[in-house]
Amino acid sequence: MRRLLAIIVWMGLTPAAGLAAQAASQTHLEIKYVRDSEEYWTLVQQVYRAARDAVSHAREALPRGTTWGVVLDIDETTLDNSTYQLDRASYALAFDSSSWSSWVRRQEAAAVPGVVDFIRSVRGAGGRVAYVTNRDEAVREATRRNLVALGLWQEGDRMCPQLDDRTYTKAARRAELRKGTGKCAWEGQLLTVLAYVGDQMGDFPAPGEEGEGSGGLAAFGVKYFLLPQPLYGNWTTRVTRPAGP
Repeated sequence: MRRLLAIIVWMGLTPAAGLAAQAASQTHLEIKYVRDSEEYWTLVQQVYRAARDAVSHAREALPRGTTWGVVLDIDETTLDNSTYQLDRASYALAFDSSSWSSWVRRQEAAAVPGVVDFIRSVRGAGGRVAYVTNRDEAVREATRRNLVALGLWQEGDRMCPQLDDRTYTKAARRAELRKGTGKCAWEGQLLTVLAYVGDQMGDFPAPGEEGEGSGGLAAFGVKYFLLPQPLYGNWTTRVTRPAGP
């Protein structure tokens, strides 16, 4: 042990400095950004405020009697799972399905800043709320209870999780909501969606999904509202983003 300490000192390091260097190499700034930065807190509330104002404006132009609502993703859009990310990072462990299911069943996720006020404003204006998520059907009830505890769920809302059938995509579930048929729908009631909120591009209809001329870049900030989310996503394995217009 003395010889090891002597080598460390000879190299210009102390045990404390060595530990500090190791800690620095394991720092997950993306988690700290979500949990601690004023910038993230401000950005997500800014997006939700813009979504609220857009919904209010769009609602005024609807024909009387139109059934309307909003569609949200859950993870990192509605529920903040940064505690799970922090737990895994602290033990240098990667995501896995078993630990994720355990986390969901704990029902301890917090609300993303701004979402509670947004949902409250939608309900107050007579709108409906649907959650389209890639959480599994097996954790539907745990997810619902977490939403209830945060004031984000009420009787009559819709939750559309991922089923074992992987062809049952988010696009398919969104279509069911709009058409009023299928597992997700308010059965027999067409839904006019005034806002989609998510943290990844797959949370939004692709160009043309809602009809000719719909979607695309022009919809963002008007009907599509994208939250910043540096924790995970397709970007982590992409070499470069697609070319812009």
